[in-house]
Amino acid sequence: MSDPGFKSSPLEDLPLLALPGIDTRVLKHRKMGINYDTISEPFSEMDDMSLVNIETKFTRSLVVATLLACCPALQYGYNNANMNTAAVVMRNDLGIPIFNLDNDAVWGFCVSVFCLGALVGCTVSGGVADRFGRKRAILMNSAIYILGALLEASSKLPGCPHGYCRLGLGVVLMVTGRAISGAASGATTVLVPMYLGEVSPPELRGMLGTGFQLMCCIAMLVAQVLGLPFVLGSDRLWPIYMLLVIVPALFLFLLQAYLPETPRWLVSRGPQGVDDAKVVLSSLRNMFDGEPKLKEELLAMQEASSKTGSSERYGGFDLLRDRTVRRGLIICSVTAMVQQFSGINNVFNYSTAFLSQNGMSMDTITIITVLMNVGNVMAGLLSAYLMDSAGRRILLLSSSGFMVVGIVMLTAALTCPGQEWTAPMAISAVVLFIMSFGIGMGPIPWLFPAELFPSNRSAVGSSIVASINWFANFLVGQTFPFFSNWLSGYCFIPSAFVLLGFIVFVHRRVPETRGKALEQIFKELNE
Repeated sequence: MSDPGFKSSPLEDLPLLALPGIDTRVLKHRKMGINYDTISEPFSEMDDMSLVNIETKFTRSLVVATLLACCPALQYGYNNANMNTAAVVMRNDLGIPIFNLDNDAVWGFCVSVFCLGALVGCTVSGGVADRFGRKRAILMNSAIYILGALLEASSKLPGCPHGYCRLGLGVVLMVTGRAISGAASGATTVLVPMYLGEVSPPELRGMLGTGFQLMCCIAMLVAQVLGLPFVLGSDRLWPIYMLLVIVPALFLFLLQAYLPETPRWLVSRGPQGVDDAKVVLSSLRNMFDGEPKLKEELLAMQEASSKTGSSERYGGFDLLRDRTVRRGLIICSVTAMVQQFSGINNVFNYSTAFLSQNGMSMDTITIITVLMNVGNVMAGLLSAYLMDSAGRRILLLSSSGFMVVGIVMLTAALTCPGQEWTAPMAISAVVLFIMSFGIGMGPIPWLFPAELFPSNRSAVGSSIVASINWFANFLVGQTFPFFSNWLSGYCFIPSAFVLLGFIVFVHRRVPETRGKALEQIFKELNE
């Protein structure tokens, strides 16, 4: 297995697994050997009669399960953007109007406490998913979103008769609601990618996993539009605007019968769980019980479960000491940190501030804001198409590279205000930066934990990685105003250096996971 000549073989991505009764193997480029005789032959020497194409197969059960599992992603994306366009009327009702530094600090805490809540949600969600199952964890998490939305919407009710209640009941309710919504959002970044990774077949895992990021982007765009003053961002309607996050939860609860538990979690429950997993897997793949491909996938899950053991008493410290998952943990952690250190949320959260401070007109800033959100959605659609054709490595490398180009263009625009080319350059730079992020750096850090950890370690590993991501998010959000004031038009240069270092890291350390079974990926990481 460790023969260096094997990796240069045309069969380098052949699963190193021999199971009785299995007479087909995935080889390369979506081809499959028909029988044992072809397995030992070099791919380039096989004739077409010895190979068959592997068809990408979307079954109805798989599509429905994916859409339902992504309902919390809609809630997360909506909560991530619903404190922006309606902020003025919300602050007035809470008694913390704009143009006051102390009020800005209070409002800033209302917004940033979301990240602190997310850290708690990340920490808890992995253990809940291992104990109660992925499905029940997702349902419980959606109920938490409802509680957060109710508190946020009710923050208008106490009112502020004197127009100045910086720490009034309304602010307390808003802060509490945001913290609870943040906890649910943090849990979502663990539960949804993990669920999608565990129900998806290898050849579709990238595309379906990208659905998490895509749904978040769509919800962010919807939230930005609905929060405009002439839609729902008015003094009378903004509580309804905050309550709309409940809609995906109601949809999920009504159709929960069509959201199956993941086969991988069921297999970890023992013999009875294996029987249940077989039923679920048959439905998700639309295969009969005795089909070889179904048997192979189920047996691979059992083998992985028996090797890694039970996850019930396996915590974060156990994961950190576990050498078998160390490489995957390093890759996931670095990717999660760089996603935030790239400066993406600074563009979304502080674009108006740093663009106006550096000479951009409000008309230009408005155009940039609209194009940012539209570009984010378009990039998500493109990423879903490319994820299982181009592969993870090439998307990470190209995404990081074009983000650096976007930063260079934006820096040129910010440091040369008043020129004829400044506004077009700034618009092009920000849109390039956002779209480049969306095709690789956006979805892949959420997809990797479901691919690089074994099934019985996925929940704990995803929790740790998501916590790292949210802490980096909070850290960058708190420090960027300082860097913006200190470096002025050069405020994104540190992010460019982070991305350049990440390109080297990906080139040297990150394996390609496209189209490979989870058990095969884990085996390759430990060779």
